[in-house]
Amino acid sequence: MKIKSKIRIAGRDFEVKYIKGLADDGSTDFTNNIILIRDELSEENKQTTLLHEIIECLNSIYDLNLNHQTIQTLEAGLFQVYKDNHKSL
Repeated sequence: MKIKSKIRIAGRDFEVKYIKGLADDGSTDFTNNIILIRDELSEENKQTTLLHEIIECLNSIYDLNLNHQTIQTLEAGLFQVYKDNHKSL
């Protein structure tokens, strides 16, 4: 499944870009509303990374103050629920 090149999060449009050789699996540029995902990842890892970055965006936009471990746990749990019920994100 192909991930959309633009997604809307909390009323903001974010462009999704795949970058070869990105140091982390993913990151978000909040100044330019761009989500970066390492291109070398498998499709499933790209999907989980996108979900992780979406949670990071919500954390920042809504000032939730979630720590990174909580974000990782939400990523894994939400992805598993979605995958068990819809096969892909």
